[in-house]
Amino acid sequence: MVSEDVQNRSSSARQRITRSCLTWGIAGLGCVLVAACGSDDVTPPTVAQSNAAECATLNGQTIGGIQITATKRTEASGNVPAYCKVSATGAQGTTLDIEVDLPDNYANRLFHQGGGGFDGTIPTVESINQQFPLTQPLQRGMAFTASNGGNRDGNPADFINNATQKQDYSYAALGITVHFAKAVIAAFYGQAPKYTYFEGASNGGRNAYLVAQDWPSDYDGIIAGSETMNMATQTMAWLNMASKVGTPAMPSSAQWTAAYQAALQQCGNANGVILNPDACTYDPAPLQCGSAGAPAATCLTPAQLQTVRQEIGALNTSNGTLLYSGYYWADFGSALGVGAYATLGGGFAGIATGNGNWLLPATTAGSLQATFNVDSAYPAIAAGLQSAGADHSLQAIAQYLASGKKLISFHGGADPLLSARDHLRNWLAMTQLAGSAASNARFYREAGVGHVAGGNGPDQFDYIGPMIAWVEQGVAPGQLTMTKFDTNGNVTATLPDCPYPTVPHYDGSGDINQAASYSCASS
Repeated sequence: MVSEDVQNRSSSARQRITRSCLTWGIAGLGCVLVAACGSDDVTPPTVAQSNAAECATLNGQTIGGIQITATKRTEASGNVPAYCKVSATGAQGTTLDIEVDLPDNYANRLFHQGGGGFDGTIPTVESINQQFPLTQPLQRGMAFTASNGGNRDGNPADFINNATQKQDYSYAALGITVHFAKAVIAAFYGQAPKYTYFEGASNGGRNAYLVAQDWPSDYDGIIAGSETMNMATQTMAWLNMASKVGTPAMPSSAQWTAAYQAALQQCGNANGVILNPDACTYDPAPLQCGSAGAPAATCLTPAQLQTVRQEIGALNTSNGTLLYSGYYWADFGSALGVGAYATLGGGFAGIATGNGNWLLPATTAGSLQATFNVDSAYPAIAAGLQSAGADHSLQAIAQYLASGKKLISFHGGADPLLSARDHLRNWLAMTQLAGSAASNARFYREAGVGHVAGGNGPDQFDYIGPMIAWVEQGVAPGQLTMTKFDTNGNVTATLPDCPYPTVPHYDGSGDINQAASYSCASS
């Protein structure tokens, strides 16, 4: 007996062929007689022909209250199927730009990609294929959607001066995008997607937790990476360091990097990967100028040593309340290290308070970063981010899990921008709220990985495949694999990606560059 789902798909396919025949008949390209399109004497167009015609037909239509401004058909290339790119520029009269990509091999799935930084551009499916070659949404039969977060330049000052851009970036663009994408998919394929997935890291990780709490019924599986689940306390950590810029207490980029190299000598394996960052308790005291063996070019003054210790230590209020549990050892002198904290911390403080003086670096007159005080700043910034809809509710995320939906969280163990340690702390608090539903969540702390990618070891991963298996077949993810590619796309190394609380352990023999030489075990 044919299932109702198969019957519905067959009916949808017949409807699409009929619509396509009309289009092709009018164009004179496929059906000679429009009246004969439904007869058995005429060969219906192929899926490719039908989709190409439907792609062109969508251009200029208004779907879900949003006008489509362009469509483009891209033919199959390599392992990427042919697809139709649908663009909506200036959705609902704003600067919110959205794309939806509709593949020929559609398998009733939608993939929603999160943004990065303060957004400003769309993370296109083409860029995702290039930057994260193991993700492969179109190849998996997934329609793809993403947006620019409601702004076109990624400038946080826009959020102070434009209430719509602030609201879109804070949260609203996510709901608008997924609902538009589902409406486009229904128009194109004849039915809405059966499964919807979200993946994002950094600001995309913030996006991922927001959709879990704000639109839980729209998603079946969410993958959230490289964010801490509390932007208010993360902002405090950024501003605490940014306040030292231009002062004798701030180490140079070279000094930060040298401190990380010293930590790696104490805690890293032969490839410079700290397999268990919780076990690395390296104290940088030997790096103080005047200490035996301290490098002359990068030794730390007493004030700089204190700053480095603050970076890897906890941040508390004056009454001892823990706000931020500090960073694991990472290359804080890299491009995504402490040099980026002023822009990010100032931007989120500006969103929270509406005061543009938070955006000024500490070396500029009138800067609120220069006079940062955690006790006075935290209450206002925490309340402001919640009011803007830009921050999280651990209880709401726990309720997403309680509904049976799935969540994979991940974070690079050597991330210098957002703390994997604090992410894990908040994730554990959230799963405690979820009770038995915590079984619907996994946390992967990627050994040696920097911010989203990069680092000394393997840094590419596939979470969407395991998530599909979990949602659609009930197969919960366990040990996964991280991969390192060279510039030609060749695999040069692999390493286990271990679910918390396990970490990679070298088995004592075998190639150190091969995951088979390791096992995931408790620390």
